[in-house]
Amino acid sequence: MHMKVVIAGGGTGGHLYPGIAIARELLRDSGNEVLFVGTEQGIESRVLLREGLPLRFIAVGKLKGMGFVSIMRTLFTLPWSVVQSLRLVHEVRPDVVIGVGGYSSGPMGVAALVLRVPLIIVEPNSYAGLVNRKLGRMADKVILCFPGTGAQKFFPPEKTASLGPLVRQGIDQGDRERAFADFGLDPRRFTVFVMGGSGGAHAINMAMVKAAGFLKPVPALQVLHQTGKKDVEEVRKGYREAALNAVVLPYIHDMAGAYAVADLVVSRSGATTVAELAVCGKRAILIPFPFAADNHQEYNAKTLAERGMAKVIVQKDLTAEFLADEIHRAVAQGTAAAAADRMENRAAEEIVRICRDHVQAH
Repeated sequence: MHMKVVIAGGGTGGHLYPGIAIARELLRDSGNEVLFVGTEQGIESRVLLREGLPLRFIAVGKLKGMGFVSIMRTLFTLPWSVVQSLRLVHEVRPDVVIGVGGYSSGPMGVAALVLRVPLIIVEPNSYAGLVNRKLGRMADKVILCFPGTGAQKFFPPEKTASLGPLVRQGIDQGDRERAFADFGLDPRRFTVFVMGGSGGAHAINMAMVKAAGFLKPVPALQVLHQTGKKDVEEVRKGYREAALNAVVLPYIHDMAGAYAVADLVVSRSGATTVAELAVCGKRAILIPFPFAADNHQEYNAKTLAERGMAKVIVQKDLTAEFLADEIHRAVAQGTAAAAADRMENRAAEEIVRICRDHVQAH
């Protein structure tokens, strides 16, 4: 059977990219239709155009972590956001609405409940966000992407399923040999892949530049570093002055290749990053973004740490010496110790099956 599915959410990559993974799985059946609903200020307004996926906008603001004026403005416009969502659901007539968290997920979830459209909530983080916590109690199904984490306590167990990481297909199938050649890296060296999300992370960038001097005495080490646009030249200069072999790029499109060459990953711990690390089986040093809503990045990082896949450094403890010591320790363990147990990447497939079951039962 064919389905028309609305995927609501975004604002950040951690909420958007799981939705894209679901959409790609849905669209493997050419008879299915997918529509994203987001906001003009969210990352979805840029990414979905590049991905060739349809997007409609509603007007809704952010509540968590905002000042009084911004919160009041959002609360004032919230009824209009719900009206827009009701009109959109009535117009599109989807078979299922999937909420992945973020700004637009709330009003669209409410519209689905009011108009009796099956609502499925997907929680990519190991600690449930505000919108998902509220809607999950009334939704038809709640999908958790990290089993055994704190997110379970917020939802009725009888309608909650833990499916594991939700990431794009193929992220764990990069061509290692070709990626070494494409990035200009030496396949005989221990490779540290540093990133801070698509926009980079200034704190991590500067810590690595300062750590470079401590890492210089390790001849078997090289770095692949995604900085974001702002810091790229400063980071290149830092590695050059430290005489540390490094490839520094503002953005990396071939993430599967980057993971394939990595023996160790240094990064933030957003939902997508942590899920990709779990699926790719990569050891990591995780430095959670300290201002993330509900401190969810630290919860995400601890999920991998509990599996023995990561060392967590909170940002207030991040120093060049500390970071260099942890990298030295990983290099000393060697590439044989770099691999970790992989988690299966089947969540998107299972979510599509769950959607189909709910449509048939509705």
